Amino acid sequence: MLIPIGHEHQQVTRLPWVTITLVAANVAAFLLTLPLVNQHAEEVRLRALQVVQFAREHPYLRLPKQFVRVIPARRPPPNLAPEVIAEEQVRLDSLMSQFQARASASVYRTYGYIPAEPRLLAMFTSMFMHGGWLHLIGNMLFLWLAGGSLEDRWGRVFFPVLYVVSGVAGTLTHAAMHAQSTMPLVGASGAIAGLMGAFLVRQATTRIRFFYWIYFFRGTFHAPAYVALPLWLLQQFAMARSGQAGGVAVWAHIGGFGFGALVAIVILMTGLEAKVLAPAIQKKTTWTASDRLAAALGKLDRGDTEGAIKDLEALLKAKPDNIDARTSLIDAHARRGDQAAAGRESARLVGAYFKARDMTGAMAAAREHKQTYRDVPLALRDQLALASDCEKRQEFAEAAERYREALASWPDDPLAPKALMAYGRLLLQVFKEPGEALALLEQARIHPRATPEFQQASLAMIAMAKDALQPAPDRSEAAPQISSAPVVAEAPPPPPPPETRMPEPVPAEVPAPPSHGRLLPVPMRAVGLDARGLQLQDQQGRTGLLPWKHVAGISVVTIGNSDGSAQAADSLILDLLMGPNSTPARPGVRCVRLSVKDLTIPQLQGESSPVRAFQRFVATILKVTGATPHPSRDACLGLHGFPSFPDLATYEADLVATLPTPGKDRPAQSG
Repeated sequence: MLIPIGHEHQQVTRLPWVTITLVAANVAAFLLTLPLVNQHAEEVRLRALQVVQFAREHPYLRLPKQFVRVIPARRPPPNLAPEVIAEEQVRLDSLMSQFQARASASVYRTYGYIPAEPRLLAMFTSMFMHGGWLHLIGNMLFLWLAGGSLEDRWGRVFFPVLYVVSGVAGTLTHAAMHAQSTMPLVGASGAIAGLMGAFLVRQATTRIRFFYWIYFFRGTFHAPAYVALPLWLLQQFAMARSGQAGGVAVWAHIGGFGFGALVAIVILMTGLEAKVLAPAIQKKTTWTASDRLAAALGKLDRGDTEGAIKDLEALLKAKPDNIDARTSLIDAHARRGDQAAAGRESARLVGAYFKARDMTGAMAAAREHKQTYRDVPLALRDQLALASDCEKRQEFAEAAERYREALASWPDDPLAPKALMAYGRLLLQVFKEPGEALALLEQARIHPRATPEFQQASLAMIAMAKDALQPAPDRSEAAPQISSAPVVAEAPPPPPPPETRMPEPVPAEVPAPPSHGRLLPVPMRAVGLDARGLQLQDQQGRTGLLPWKHVAGISVVTIGNSDGSAQAADSLILDLLMGPNSTPARPGVRCVRLSVKDLTIPQLQGESSPVRAFQRFVATILKVTGATPHPSRDACLGLHGFPSFPDLATYEADLVATLPTPGKDRPAQSG
C-alpha cells in the first residue's frame, strides 16, 4: 500500500476556499445519495431474487441470458399444457422487465455519464458522484494535496475552471475509448487527474511525502513530483493496455492528466501566471495600507482632522500594529487638542514596536511618551519588557525606575506579582539592598493575583534576601536557594595610562608554606554564571555548579611573564579559593583554577580582547561574592599590571604563606 500524505509546499497565503468547497460538495453529494444507493441496491436484489425463484420453479421456461448460467434448463413435464407454459413465460418476462426497469433507475445511471447514452448535464454531475467510501476518500485526498497549492498560485477563478474542464476532458477521453459502453462513469478522478498533471508541470521539484505499508514494513519517504506523478501515469497506461483496470476508468485519468499538464505548459510558455494570474491574486491578498494611510495623511494636511482620525482608526482596526498609522493618529489627536486620546495612542505605539520586535524603537517611543504624556501609564506588560531590556543593557537605574512606575500604575494587575519579583531581584542582586528587596518579594508572595506556583517560586528569592541581611554569613552554610535570575558581568575599572609604573616581579625566594598546608588547585573551565554560582566543566567534560558563597578568596597572576602585563593572555590564571569547610581532609587550601583561555561564558562575548573579558569576569566575581582579593583588588583586576611569578610552585608557595591561619578572622577586603 502506497498513499501520498503531503508535500513540502502545502503552506498557502490564504485559505483555499475553492478546494474546500469542492471537497465539501463531493462529500455532501455522496452522503445525500448514499441512502438512495443503498435503498436501490436492496430493491434490485429483491427483484432479482423473485426472478431467480420463479425461474428455478419453472426451469423449462426461456430464461434471460444473465440467469442461464445459474439455472440449468429442463424439459417441461409431459402433462403440462402449452397454454400454462405460455402464461408462466409471460409471468417470468414480467418479473424480468420489472427487474431491468428498477436496475436501470439507479442514482448512478441518473447522474453518471453513459458513453452509449451521452447527456450534457451528466458530464458535469458525474464528477460529484462516487461509488463508495474508498473511492471518495482517495479522490478527496488527491484533490486536497494538489488543489490547495494550485489554487493559491492560480487564483479562485482560474482554478475551478481548470478543475471542471479537466473533468470534462477526462470524461470525453473515456467515452472515446468506450463509445458503446452502457456502464455509468462516476467520480471526480478525471478532474483531479487534471490537477495532478498541472501540478507536475507547475511544481515539478516539489517533494511529495508517501506512507507505505508492505507486509510488516511501514513508514514514510519523499519523492519529487517529477518522479512520482509520471510513474502514476505509466501505471494507468499499463492498466489500460492490459485490460485489467478492474472497473476503474483509467482513460478518464489519462485524459484529465494530459489536459491539465497541457494547460500548465501553455501557462508556463505564455507567462500567463506572472502577467495575469499572480498580479490579480496579489491585488486581492496584499493589504493596501500605504494607500489608505496616504489618504488619511492627505486629509490631515488639508486640515480635515476629524476625517483623518476616522480613516486612521479604521485602518488600525484592520491592522492594529501598523506603526506609521499609530504615529499619525497620535499627531491627529494632538492637533485636535485631545491630549488624553493622544496619550492612549502613544502608549499603544510602544506595544506596536514590541510586537514588531523593534526594541530600539520601543525604548525611544517609551521615553518620548514619558516626556509628553506622563499621566498616561504604559501597559504593565510593556513596562516589564522595557525594564528587562534596560537590565540587559546594564542600565539598572532606568530598569528600577520602570519597575517602580509600573507598580505604581498597575498595583492590581495580574502581572503585578511578576513586576514585584523582578524589582526585588534587581534590588537584591545588583543594588545590594536586601531589606527593600525582601519587602517587595514578600508583597509578591502575598499578592492576591499570585498563583500557588508563583508563591512557591518567590520563597527562593525571599530566602536569598533574608540570608543577605545576616551581618556575617557563615561560608560553610549550604548553597543558596536556586534562582533563575541572571548575573550581569560587571565591567572592570578602566586601565591606567601607559606611563603608569608596573610593580616589580615577585622574587623567586619566597617564605616556606605555613604549617596549615599547601595549595590544592583543581583545573576547570568556566562555561556560565548566574545568581546561583559559576558553572564549571572539568577535564573529562563533566559540568557542575560552584555556589558563590563557597568562594572565600580570589587570586590573579601571570606565570612566566616577567613584566606582569596583560598581553600574555595564555599565562594569566585565576584561582578561586574555597572556604575553610570546603577544604579536603588532607592539609591544604582547595581552589578552582581558571585560565583566561578557558572562558566560554556567553555574557562575556563581544569584548575587545580575551584579557578584557577576563577582567570583566573577575570584577563580577568580586562584586557578587565579596571574596577577599589577593593581594589586592587592583592587582586582581590588573589595573597596574597583574602580579607575575616565574613558575607555579613559587606562586603557590607565596599565596599559601599570605593566607590567614585557620581559625583567625578573614582579612578585610582591600582595594
